[in-house]
Amino acid sequence: LHALQSTLAGCDRATRLVEQLLTLARLEAAPASPSASATTVDLRMVARRVAADLAPLALAHHQTLELEAPTPTLVVGDDMLVSVLVRNLIDNAMRYSPDGAKIWVSVAAQFGQPYLRVEDSGPGMTEQEIARLGERFFRVLGHERPGSGLGWSIVKRIGNLFGAQVQVSRSHRLGGLAVSVRWPLQPTA
Repeated sequence: LHALQSTLAGCDRATRLVEQLLTLARLEAAPASPSASATTVDLRMVARRVAADLAPLALAHHQTLELEAPTPTLVVGDDMLVSVLVRNLIDNAMRYSPDGAKIWVSVAAQFGQPYLRVEDSGPGMTEQEIARLGERFFRVLGHERPGSGLGWSIVKRIGNLFGAQVQVSRSHRLGGLAVSVRWPLQPTA
């Protein structure tokens, strides 16, 4: 039974790696500006959907996943790509935080600028580690949970594609890592 569980877990990791490599290849082949598929996406709805999908994994690790998204928050993007961005950020917060950790996700607009913020109560990162984020296959040492180190590359590429800025800092609220993604101001009609 243990051998079968190990084999299935290995297959899941391989599937995730292939999916991330394909996503990264598609993003690198995409034009540097938003594609014709760019539409208005409600970031709040995307965050709700992704948080609901990841909630069972958080529960399995006794983590608290909390979402604060009080109002519709519209961004220019592609629903599938924005979902991948949000999923990678929440998944990373869960993956690199210990069992029992708290992950807090907020979606709102500040001075008309839409943003997504993901914070965790994990160990955080050093300045040197933060500087290396986005390097392919870079992973912080000392974490037993599986991963490929491609999630940040994907997040940065999606952010660049839609003019969003990705910033990483220490979470003042929870003590771990805080990642903010800020989209450009939306033009008024």
